[in-house]
Amino acid sequence: MKSKLLMLALFAAVITGCSKKDVTPPDDTKPVTPPEDGFYVANTLQSNMVVQRNKPFVVWGSAKPGQTVTVNASWSQQAVSKTDASGYWQLTLPSAAANAAPQKITISTNGEKPIELNNILIGDVWICAGQSNMNMPLGNIAPFTGVENYETEIANANQQLIRFLTVKESYSASPIEQLATPAQWQVCSPDNAAGLSAVAYYFARRVQQSEQVPIGIIVSAVNGSWAETWANSAAIQNDPFLAGQYYGAHQSSQLFNGMINPFVKLGISGFIWYQGENNQKTSPPSTYTKLNIALINGWREVFKQGDLPFYYVQLTPFDDDKNGNEQTDWLAKFREAQAAIRNGVSNSGMAVTMDAGEVDNHHPKYKKQVGERLALLALKNAYGRKVASVGPKYQSFSQLGNIVTIHYVQGTAQGLSTKDGTALKQYFFVAGADKILHTGTAVINGDHIDITVPADLSLPVVEVRYAFTNFPVTNLQNAAGLPAEPFDSSSF
Repeated sequence: MKSKLLMLALFAAVITGCSKKDVTPPDDTKPVTPPEDGFYVANTLQSNMVVQRNKPFVVWGSAKPGQTVTVNASWSQQAVSKTDASGYWQLTLPSAAANAAPQKITISTNGEKPIELNNILIGDVWICAGQSNMNMPLGNIAPFTGVENYETEIANANQQLIRFLTVKESYSASPIEQLATPAQWQVCSPDNAAGLSAVAYYFARRVQQSEQVPIGIIVSAVNGSWAETWANSAAIQNDPFLAGQYYGAHQSSQLFNGMINPFVKLGISGFIWYQGENNQKTSPPSTYTKLNIALINGWREVFKQGDLPFYYVQLTPFDDDKNGNEQTDWLAKFREAQAAIRNGVSNSGMAVTMDAGEVDNHHPKYKKQVGERLALLALKNAYGRKVASVGPKYQSFSQLGNIVTIHYVQGTAQGLSTKDGTALKQYFFVAGADKILHTGTAVINGDHIDITVPADLSLPVVEVRYAFTNFPVTNLQNAAGLPAEPFDSSSF
């Protein structure tokens, strides 16, 4: 959009925790508007940032109409652009290899003080989006209480090759080209890590340690936000079903407009996504599958960088009803809808967190597991590393007498064990033709599970479930320490 980058009205609100209600923007919220004839570069481009390696780098901004703008980047040849009648300018620098040495950009035009961007690195940039569990920081900052061992984690967060930008909450009725409320690219250190998204930090740290390149993380997350608020407008409106369900609902597309669209000109490596708590009671759950697939395809379309990787988190066990009923399964059905996203969109993956929840806490402290599992998906699929990235995944079951055997997808269940060597938690259920579920007694047998069918169940078994209730904190894992995925065999 060629313009002077004037901002449309931006709405902002602060949501505490994981609220499940619409946001009413305060009446006194005003847009941040660049100066009428000022010389500036888009505020997403800053000192300390990471430029995506091996992709063209777009630089844009505003100056007086008819002016020549020159960009000198320390890693590239000089580039020149001329402003249009509205003062807008844009140019593209050629792609460059990863570089951990500090780089510099100087932007100049006649009659104006040059703009300098310093301490820039070239590496991989990931957008980290979602709601409160993505927003949750490392530190004990209300309404959150910090990750496991947060004091030690923060003290050890001297990660000079990790750079981050935490976007401030911004709702916009239309897509905007730069951030309405400026936020700063920062070098990760113990001085600022307490406020950094824990999931994003652990993801970046694991990838950086493996790939030995600078990692930039852009955190666009809002507590208590809906998936439809993050989906771009075209993704919703171009599908008649989704348009009927979501267009105009929960300020649809306004967080995309304010917190994702300002980055669409940047080269990136991909996305990580932790959202679903607000949508978890969607009925039928398959509607969420359709919505999230549309969101992924919509983001890829506007970023125009092909089939960008998209890795997301399956919701952890949580007693949202607070009634202690261990048989309720509506959240299990939502998790199943999340799992189905992988089948509807390519180059995606899901991190399972059934062993990393806290039954009475919607924001569990075990974020290291989450971030590192997302990183394993990236390392396996985006970086081509030979690492295990998924836990035991159901394939089928067989029956011999009163023993039912669960078979897993080849390569996912090697070295089956329990977490910390504790007794296998008995979250295994079987049903006969009457579809009444009974608890079975399960044991690990090599790379599969054997379940002894209760004597009061009429054979044959026609359905098997594992951890398919709202809040079973599991302990079944493979040799890589990755948890078994919950399932209901009747869905396969």
